[in-house]
Amino acid sequence: MRTILTEHERRCIEHMKHTGLFAEILPEKLDIAHGIIIAPCSDGDQFDDVYGHIAKVCREVQINRIHAVALNGGGMLMGGQLPPEQQRHGDCMFENIINASRIKTIRDVFLYTHFPCAIASGNSLSVIDQALYLKRAKARLRETNPDLRVKCFFHIDKYDEQEGGSHKRRTYFMPREKWENRDILRGLRFLKNIGE
Repeated sequence: MRTILTEHERRCIEHMKHTGLFAEILPEKLDIAHGIIIAPCSDGDQFDDVYGHIAKVCREVQINRIHAVALNGGGMLMGGQLPPEQQRHGDCMFENIINASRIKTIRDVFLYTHFPCAIASGNSLSVIDQALYLKRAKARLRETNPDLRVKCFFHIDKYDEQEGGSHKRRTYFMPREKWENRDILRGLRFLKNIGE
């Protein structure tokens, strides 16, 4: 799988950070008193960083109750038009989250995707597409169970050849109010279109 970001991908990520579509995670604002269900990608090269980060955030707010539902592709599997096999995986993840919420009485769900991602690139999805799929997955979960409090996160691995092949990994929060701003989304769609 390709690990080096293209110039357009870097520009898209910087745009999302600049407009607030990708924001820093503030643990005290997460309000996860009863634990969380996380839906990350099960990619062994990224999972440890994603899980380690959210476990640290949970410890900061003195919560140690993380229920993981992980599949290749992560939360975005539930929000897009994917080939049948991946769509089945997305439906399986969806059912597992709904059931886990009921069984474990956990209302907080954290959806994750990461970039670059083999599932996304295998389906010709851009970094913007992945983010939009993740937001649709959130909407799908909330339509089924309005009591769920779903938050979206985007993990980025900026592999840097010039720094000896080091990985600069970072997870961003995707704030709802920014993703509901029509002007910001219009600019994002324009940026996506010029890259195609």
